[in-house]
Amino acid sequence: MVKIRLNAPADIMRKLTEGRKHLQEGNIFSSIVALKDILDGFINMMKIPQNEKIKLVNDINDFQQTLSFSQEFTDLYGKVHFRVNDFTTSYDFLCQLIRIKEEEITDVLVNEESGQLLKLRYLSEADQQTTKRMVSLVERGELSELQELVAAHDGLGSLVLSFYNETGISHRESGDFVKAIAKYKKALSISSNDENLYYNLARAYLEMGQKRNAERSIGHALQINPQFQEGLRLEKYIHQWTQ
Repeated sequence: MVKIRLNAPADIMRKLTEGRKHLQEGNIFSSIVALKDILDGFINMMKIPQNEKIKLVNDINDFQQTLSFSQEFTDLYGKVHFRVNDFTTSYDFLCQLIRIKEEEITDVLVNEESGQLLKLRYLSEADQQTTKRMVSLVERGELSELQELVAAHDGLGSLVLSFYNETGISHRESGDFVKAIAKYKKALSISSNDENLYYNLARAYLEMGQKRNAERSIGHALQINPQFQEGLRLEKYIHQWTQ
């Protein structure tokens, strides 16, 4: 990870604008990297007028809160709350988060089992690289670039979606519902209009005892396909269970 030092309040404000844009576009990893650079610049800034410092502190706190409350961030990293004005702690946490995420990405890409599920050996070298890029974007939460790549390579997108869905099914069958849910959500980042993914997600939530989340997920599935028979049966079962 290249370290970028921001030397002036104007640099930080520009980076805040960049970070907010990434967040609006669903590019969570880029938002996190931007916030890390912002905090590093602010912590190490030697001289700054008090009025500018107050504005920067307020803007940074606001961006931290907006990031941590976003659904995309919560889906990837769980519920995290940055402490107001405690920028050194936030910086250390973000550095750790970035390092862990990059290690996870490496594990996915170099793992032999993952390569087999992705059927990499049957692909051309160019398609292998594109598939790995898609996985990297999924893991980083870089949704805008991911969707562009999937639109241009629909077949490879389906392959990556199947990888996350099948991995999720494997985790659910082994009883690791937290990992199953994480994989299904990553599959949904590739295709948000797949009723079967929402069905699988609902089943994992149900087996965890999270009935409200199960209802919400199966509701999404039936919005996509109101005639989805397995979904209708699961919805009925959930309603009966929650009465």
